[in-house]
Amino acid sequence: MTPPHTRRTVAAGMIGNLLEWYDFAIYGYFAATIGRVFFPAEDPLAQVLAAFGIFALGYLMRPLGGIVVGHVGDRFGRRAALTFSIAAMALPTFLVGILPGHETLGVAAPILLTLLRMIQGLSVGGEACMAMVFLVEQAPAGRRGLTGSASSLAAPGGFLLGSATRAAFASPLSPAHLAASGLALPFLLGLPAAAVAGGSH
Repeated sequence: MTPPHTRRTVAAGMIGNLLEWYDFAIYGYFAATIGRVFFPAEDPLAQVLAAFGIFALGYLMRPLGGIVVGHVGDRFGRRAALTFSIAAMALPTFLVGILPGHETLGVAAPILLTLLRMIQGLSVGGEACMAMVFLVEQAPAGRRGLTGSASSLAAPGGFLLGSATRAAFASPLSPAHLAASGLALPFLLGLPAAAVAGGSH
């Protein structure tokens, strides 16, 4: 590949991976608020524990995600697999942002939240490996290790972006206001960003 092509490929892989991890991490940073919105209000501690339990479930889905996205990559190509994994992360993240809470849906709210979180975990399990494979395969000879490592650099960036988003929303809003009206936007931001990332692939 020519140097400009290499830079575009690395940028595409990093942007996709960064947004993937942003969407994944944002749930953890807002877990306390998610607990208040999606679980019964009788026990605040149980709300937080339940929210983090669903967060952990996303990690358990990652091995399956590697299998599913890997199969997509082998059958339809690496770019198609990356586009699939970004869509499988962005759409559930968007749906979490618009999903009504426990007061509206009752027990259906945490059930739907769990299903969306499982899809997110599946997605990130596939993206993490597929982005590195994509970069290594596209890299020029002699620079495959360096080019592939760019994928790993994006993961901390996604967590930092999620942390900055949490701080930006938490500072001006009280916990009650955040639960009532401020929870949706951090999740809704993932959809247009993912569209840009998908287009870059």
